[in-house]
Parts: sequence; C-alpha cells; structure tokens
Amino acid sequence: MTMDKRTALPKNNDIIFRTVIFAAMCLLSLIGITTALTHNIFRDEYILSVNIIIITALIFLTLLSGYVFFRMKKETLSMRYFAVFLINIHLGVFFGALAFSLYHTPNHIREITILLSLAYFFIMSMFLTLWLYLKQFLKENALTRVVTVLIGTALVFYAGTLIINFFKPLLFAINEAGVLSDSVIDYVSIATDFFCLLLLCVATLFSDLNANQKFSFLSCIFVPVLFTIIYANQNVFKWSIDVWGIFILAIVLPLCMIFFKSHDELENEALRYENEQTQLRISAMISQMQPHFLYNSLAVIEALCEEDPKLAAEATNAFSTYLRENMNFADKASPIAFSEELNHIKTYVWLEKLRFPNKLHIEYDIRCTAFYVPALSVQPMVENAIKHGICKSKSGGTVILSAFETEQFYTVIVRDDGIGFDVQKAMDDSAQHLGIKNTRYRVQKMMSGTLDIKSAPDEGTMVTITIPK
Repeated sequence: MTMDKRTALPKNNDIIFRTVIFAAMCLLSLIGITTALTHNIFRDEYILSVNIIIITALIFLTLLSGYVFFRMKKETLSMRYFAVFLINIHLGVFFGALAFSLYHTPNHIREITILLSLAYFFIMSMFLTLWLYLKQFLKENALTRVVTVLIGTALVFYAGTLIINFFKPLLFAINEAGVLSDSVIDYVSIATDFFCLLLLCVATLFSDLNANQKFSFLSCIFVPVLFTIIYANQNVFKWSIDVWGIFILAIVLPLCMIFFKSHDELENEALRYENEQTQLRISAMISQMQPHFLYNSLAVIEALCEEDPKLAAEATNAFSTYLRENMNFADKASPIAFSEELNHIKTYVWLEKLRFPNKLHIEYDIRCTAFYVPALSVQPMVENAIKHGICKSKSGGTVILSAFETEQFYTVIVRDDGIGFDVQKAMDDSAQHLGIKNTRYRVQKMMSGTLDIKSAPDEGTMVTITIPK
C-alpha cells in the first residue's frame, strides 16, 4: 500500500511543490526590493533608473511564473522545463538586482563581483534551459543530441571562466569606485553567447516547427545575447538608461509576449496530440472484443433454442445488452461509474456461465460502487481470469470480484484460483498481453491510478486496481 500512495498522489505533491517554488520566488523578489531600498537607490539618477527597470522585471517575472505554475491543469515534461526556464531568468535578474543595488559603492567590491558572477552565470544558462524546453517539441536525432552536448560543454566552460575571473579578470573587473572597469572587455561572454546562439538557431531552423513558432524561439534566443553584449561592454555602448527603458518596452517585452503565445500553442498542440493518442489507444482496446466469445455465445444460444427456448430468449437479450454496452463504451472518452462497469461484468459472466455451468463460479464482494473507472477496465480483467485462469484448469475454479474504499483510495480486486502464470514472462509477450498494458495505461492516464498483477503457476492470479480519491 505504501507504494500505491506514492504513485497515486502525484497531483497533490505537485501543487505543493509549485506553491513552494512560487513562494520562494516571491521571497527573492522581496529581498531584491528591500536590498535596493536599504542601499539607497535614490543616491543618483543612473542607479535609480537601473534599479527601477531591474526590480520591475523581477516583479513581472514573479507574477508571470505564478501565472504559468498555477494555470497548468495537466503537467507535462515540457511544462516543467518551461518552469525551469522562467526560474532561471528570475535568478539571473535577482542577482543582477542585488548587484546593481550595491553598484557604485566602494566598500562592496567583493560582493558586487560575486553577485555579478552569479547573474552572468544564470544569464548564460538561459541558453541551456531554453534548449531543454525547445527540445521537447523536436524529434530526437543526431543534431539535437549534439546541440545538447555542446551547449552543456559551453556552460561548463563559462562557469570555469567565472571562477578564474575572481583571480584574473577575464570577463569583468570592479574598480575601487565600485563600478565596472573599462580595462576589461568581455570577449569570452560574447564568444560563448554567439556559439550557443548559433547552435540554437541551427536546431530551430532545421526543426519541423512552423514559421511563427520558429520566430518566437529565435526572438527569445536573441534577447539574452543583446543584454550580455551591452552589459559586458558598457564602454562601447554609451546609451542612456532612458534609451534602454524604451528598448525594453518596445522590443523585448513584445518579443516575450510572442514567445509565450507560441508556448501556449505548442503546449495545446502537445496536449491535443497526447489526448488523441490516448483516445486511439482506448478505442483500439475497446474494439478488440474476443471473436471466440462472440462465436461461442451464439453457439450456446443456438443450442438453447431447442433445449430451453425461454432461456435462449434471456441469453439473446443478455447478448444484445453486452454488445450494446460495448459499443456505448467505445464512444466514451471519460471514465464511467463503477456501477455501470459492474453491470456489464455481470452480463458477461452470466453468458459465460451458460457455457461452463459446473466449471465456473463467481463471487461478488462489492462494498462500494460510488466511484469512477475507465470504461472496460475491470471487465477485461474478469475475462482474463475466466479465459486464462479458470477455463484452462481441469477442475474449473472461482473468480472473486471485490470493490472497497479506504481513506485515500478506491480499490477493485479480481482474484481467481486458476492455473496462474509467470507475470514477468507473460508481460514480455507484448502481443499476447496488449489488453493488460492498454488497461494499465488508461488507469494511469485517466485516473492517476495503478494496476498491479500478482500471480504464480498453479497459485492463481490477483489483479488490483487502485484509484486515488
């Protein structure tokens, strides 16, 4: 049961994790604002303007991250990477905010150097986190693998350079006045930026994304490059801070909005594709009714027409009910009440008992029906118990269907005392046990539940379906 609890409660844990991360981002933003005010950002116009822009960006990223975190109705791997990308940007801006709150203060040279180094690192690592997100929408091939390795290598190289920078200025140096020294020109950051930029551009342009999506990713890729070049070369770019503010509002924010719009389109396409694939799996599984069962049921009905016409009429009615429910369930993409599944199971079992009146026994231990299951998820397990467990035993046997609830779960158990089987060997035969794999897939995807099988030769089989409340 301990394992089931871990696997059955991912959504609650995920919401808690998102809340903790968002709270941490809010705390960091508050620290950034408090630090700026504590160190008197009003001491001159330049420092005030820079801090206002950085703090505004910090607040904007915090709110945007919260919006993204809590609007995720269904978490995917790509959404996780997108969240990591936003956290990466937030950390880069946070350390930049701390650095510029201390900027131009002679007594904080060491602190400014450390904070700027962290800001530089997170700005550069944006290439990696953006690539990991983008890669989720691309086909895995030699190009994507090479890009991943090269960007990772470039980031490691850059981190090493930042460490060396503490002892020998290669990227930047803070002079005695607490400002960036004009004596160091940061060619390393520029070269690393353009190397990563080239890799991402090649991977994006040769991808199967549409033109708008390619443009949105390319625009997002270019933004950190522009910032890094100008931050690292303030002696080259003599723009006033007012020009920078206009640049950010007029160019950077619209590009980010285009990127986020494209992100939504990609996520919707990915979720729609996943839902379509899930529905195809469901339809394929449901449509695979055992032809032998149909033929055998008709043969039994035919024999009863002469021996017991009244029973034959009941069997015909039960058989038509069984077929009708199968067709109805095939059109249902959402879960159904367990009571509906149970009625379908009883119809199926009744027909099977006509064939094996003395060989097949069924027992029901139903303590709860007020919950939902994927359509035709329990019935195939009962069918397997009868077909592969009981009918292959010379003496026959009993199938026990149980349903009950605990504080956190609904549980359905199908147990038989038939011939049993080697579970691992059987599951390796994907063709023979496709129905079990499809059922497990649907239980997990549709209900966040689990399907476990325990069996051994000559010891019977037990199938347990656990669904979190």
